[in-house]
Amino acid sequence: MRTILMLFVFHFLISCAREVPPTVENINKIFDSKDFTFEFHNNENTCQSISFRNDYLVFKSDLPTVRREITYEEVLLINDFIQKIVNVHSDSLSTDDSSYYVIQNTAYKTVIIPHQEEYYFEALLKTLRLK
Repeated sequence: MRTILMLFVFHFLISCAREVPPTVENINKIFDSKDFTFEFHNNENTCQSISFRNDYLVFKSDLPTVRREITYEEVLLINDFIQKIVNVHSDSLSTDDSSYYVIQNTAYKTVIIPHQEEYYFEALLKTLRLK
């Protein structure tokens, strides 16, 4: 019984994503998996996410889920968008009172706290025609 419990705890610890700072190198590690999620958490504790699995985009929010193929132009747009929010990342803000982004896959997780958080995500959703 004790062995089973230890194996369960060990498996749980291994399966948790390790939090890393939002550097270009760490974000590229996440993108290299081609299976990652980009989340937006706002001040009201709601979450919207765009997940990328192979060549598909899945948008989850309080609206119905959207799943569709993603084009190369959209990939470039999303990469540019994420680069912009990384450039305005602020270490001085905490996730307790600010909106923030999370980029993660099964191995890595990074939190980005930009200054104009709402504007960026809404602009991306409109451009991708997800809202």
